[in-house]
Amino acid sequence: MYLYNTASKRLEEFIPRVKNEVKMYVCGPTVYDETHIGHARTYIAFDIIRRYFEYLGYKVTFILNITDIDDKIIRRANEEGKSWKEISEYYTERFLEDIRALYIKEASHYPKVTEFINEIVNLTSLLIEKGYAYEVNGSVYFNVDKIPDYGSLSGQRIEDLIAGARVAVDPNKKNPLDFALWKAWKPREPWWSSPWGPGRPGWHIECVVMATKYLGEVFDIHGGGQDLVFPHHENELAIAKACFGKESFARYWLHTGLLTIKGEKMSKSLHNIIPVRDLLKKYRAEAIRLYIASSHYRSQLDFSIDALAQYEVTLDTLYAAHDYLVSVIGKNVSNAEELLEREEVGKVDKEVLENVNVLKNSFIDAMNNDFSTPKALSILLKFARYITSVLSEYEELSRTTILKLYIEYLKMAEVFGVLNERKPPVDVEKLFYELLSLVIELRNYFRKQKMWSIADNIRDKLGALGILINDTKYRTLWRWRRK
Repeated sequence: MYLYNTASKRLEEFIPRVKNEVKMYVCGPTVYDETHIGHARTYIAFDIIRRYFEYLGYKVTFILNITDIDDKIIRRANEEGKSWKEISEYYTERFLEDIRALYIKEASHYPKVTEFINEIVNLTSLLIEKGYAYEVNGSVYFNVDKIPDYGSLSGQRIEDLIAGARVAVDPNKKNPLDFALWKAWKPREPWWSSPWGPGRPGWHIECVVMATKYLGEVFDIHGGGQDLVFPHHENELAIAKACFGKESFARYWLHTGLLTIKGEKMSKSLHNIIPVRDLLKKYRAEAIRLYIASSHYRSQLDFSIDALAQYEVTLDTLYAAHDYLVSVIGKNVSNAEELLEREEVGKVDKEVLENVNVLKNSFIDAMNNDFSTPKALSILLKFARYITSVLSEYEELSRTTILKLYIEYLKMAEVFGVLNERKPPVDVEKLFYELLSLVIELRNYFRKQKMWSIADNIRDKLGALGILINDTKYRTLWRWRRK
């Protein structure tokens, strides 16, 4: 498997630090507003990556953090006359509801910044001790000049960053690029105790603390949106190098491309932000997932409602293949692998299974090439159409072959997080009674036409299913066979 590492700017072979295990950290939201489609793009992309590792048999530890204290949260709280905690708790719950509605798998942990204040203070103290940080008026700053290759992750030089005025001028800083590890308390802001006085954590150190807490000082993958490469991830990496050594922290850095609306970045001023909740009122979550997967995770995605609508049709195609398989198998099998039987398979079966194996290998080849979901999705669709074709054209398929089709198809679909609604989308008990009434009505029609053999055959088939027919003078009655 090869993936694009932002740190090296090239495709690299993925070799997990621990055999058969993958440890991933993805930067989560700052919870001060609704989850929008730009957020969804990143979290769905990394959910698919996580699912693919699991498809290959890896045990995945997946950490998604929650930034529950930040300037934006404080600003929102002051605007609404609420506490910062009310804002962060409300939007944290909303965020978790949204990602679950999008079928994003539960993270191994959802650490919150405010749960790690002591660890953040301790790490800040260590950085001061080692000479990488300094205190000014109750705030603590990281000295980027102490990291010789600062800017390597984002591919920028310190001189260029300063010349480009990428950061605000602050007289407290030795270098304009120095960033806050601890922010001194200001009126109307929450605070925690520290050796430098009351205050709160800076942004970048939070993720270093949370990632290393759950994944260790060296782990496999750090992910996030492209907009986080600088300054957030650059600064995380600088902190980690200072604390744990040059070869510490994430071994592979993955970043999703920007999502735009009609070529423009989403912003409140342009009134083009699309909340996930609004989108879910009109489109199925699985269609949204397929639409996101239709674009490579690193590429820019210009969001289009018309394009999204097409994936409602694509989703129906995928469900059709599933339902056709279930109609032939005879029931909705949740334990298909246990139902496999050892039986002789014929020439047609062997041909079908060979074709399935070709599709599976093509799917793996696509995903092993930096998670090429557009190509992998086209293969899943090809698989769905192949299932429909096989069930339509071949009478002599064995039950084992059909079950294997079902198993492989579901495994592939699971990577994209689709076909979650496999139970019939109807009231099954109501449907049963309506179908039984229809069967009895048809049987009575055959009786009136004196087509006795057909009517008797229907009666016998119903009897074999445990439904006993009683033809009376005015109506046909039925009852259950109870043993």
